[in-house]
Amino acid sequence: MHCTKFSVCIAFAAIFLLGIQGWAQQFPGVEENIPYLVTFGKDGVTSWGDDDFSQTFFVSIPKSQKDPIYIRVFDPDVGGALDEMKGSFNTKCKFTVYGGVGNFTTPSARHWDPEVNPAGTPLASKTFGIDPKYDNQWYAFGPYNPTEGEYFAPLDAYIFKVIADGVSGDDGNLYKYFLSTKPDRDVKIEGANAFTYEYSFRLPDRPANESTICHIYPFVGKDVVSIRQHNFDWDEDGTIRLVSIARKGEPLKMSL
Repeated sequence: MHCTKFSVCIAFAAIFLLGIQGWAQQFPGVEENIPYLVTFGKDGVTSWGDDDFSQTFFVSIPKSQKDPIYIRVFDPDVGGALDEMKGSFNTKCKFTVYGGVGNFTTPSARHWDPEVNPAGTPLASKTFGIDPKYDNQWYAFGPYNPTEGEYFAPLDAYIFKVIADGVSGDDGNLYKYFLSTKPDRDVKIEGANAFTYEYSFRLPDRPANESTICHIYPFVGKDVVSIRQHNFDWDEDGTIRLVSIARKGEPLKMSL
């Protein structure tokens, strides 16, 4: 099992979104074949796959959504069977949900440096360590009125932000999110979506002599003139290929 990080830099002819998009209301999405996101404690070593010990996702809720919404986190604790232990578990991970004006449109809010991106209004925060109550279980942030997010006209949607910070320790917290209209089960929000500019995730387990393919979908709007992909700590765990209408599986450079 191995953790890696992707970031996508997109150059625009005009200022407009986005980064890596989640196509489902579970993120990572099922179609990506990426089992879990991962965030290490701030005392972790970068050779385990996390270069900044923080991960930011944005959540887009359509203006037409009137009912309250929840951001659910699966396995938010750090100390169970899913998590990446280094020695013994000593890590705490803080999840914070932001809304309000500027949580997305402030330029620094879209920067993946954890010291830069907490723009906006904190709506809720919870720190998890070893907690059997949330091992392989869900925790729900909310309810939130969609208008508690920041309205963004190009999407005709309200934007929320959720940041996972490894505030202490050196273990890896593996988790995933789901957008829902219910706190205790996954009920999709019609037209909602999630996206990020930097994606730190766990590669799936691979049976001996079998290949596994993961898929990442950068959002490319009509004003995009170029795209650049970066990856961190690939460790020769396979190959990376670009697939598009023009490029049918072009190999990309991989990090060490």
